[in-house]
Amino acid sequence: MTDATLAGWSAVSVFLIAFLGAVLPCLAWLRFFYTRDKYEPEPPALIAKLFVIGALPVGFLAGILNTIALLFLSGGRLDGPAAVAQFTTLAVVVAPITEETLKYLGAGLGTRRSRAFDEPMDGIIYGTTVGLGFAAAETIDYLIQAYQGFGPLGTPIGFCDPGAGCLLVVAFLRGIGSALLHATAGGIAGYGLSRRRIDGRGRAAALLWIAIAMGVHALWNGVAFISLVVPVAIYAVLVRRALRRSPFVARGVRPLRSPHPPT
Repeated sequence: MTDATLAGWSAVSVFLIAFLGAVLPCLAWLRFFYTRDKYEPEPPALIAKLFVIGALPVGFLAGILNTIALLFLSGGRLDGPAAVAQFTTLAVVVAPITEETLKYLGAGLGTRRSRAFDEPMDGIIYGTTVGLGFAAAETIDYLIQAYQGFGPLGTPIGFCDPGAGCLLVVAFLRGIGSALLHATAGGIAGYGLSRRRIDGRGRAAALLWIAIAMGVHALWNGVAFISLVVPVAIYAVLVRRALRRSPFVARGVRPLRSPHPPT
């Protein structure tokens, strides 16, 4: 077997490990959030569709827009003393705006003709699902870079050596942190979608919750793990509010104790 073949198999193996390390934690979170819908769990086919929307069109467009923004901020030069400020602006300002806007649009377009969208909780679940699909796609790239010893935008990783060990460490950290952030921020924006579709509110109501999602995303990118308490707390409050306002409550429908997760 030639060296080139060995290198090819190695690249395939790294991709498969990165794929599993990115997708499996997001699916575990999806199972958890899916079961928060106590009255009428959403159709598994719709959930799968929204996950793919978050991973492919949303993830792809976000990558393009973030790259264009970074090139604009840097004037085409991604090094030198101004690089830190440019990367910080991208992470704290640009990325939250582009990513949360696209997640909202992905959830909205993906459910535009769905009859299953019939209670406030649904928008939260839809936004969460798109967010987790996006997190999975984004993390694959991060894990491949981690295997090579690099972090976001090619910066060297200082807390682990290149290789499978570093890939697994980053997979664990992102599976706990970034996946949860994208899930809750997407759900917060999704609540704005429910305000429009279910409550008949204007664009301002949706924009408010998209802006809040952007804010918690920016907070996460600025101070990382300690800030997770903010989106998680907001998300929990919105879930309780959405469930109390469900039309199934008025009909006297008893909540499901353990709805079946999508397969």
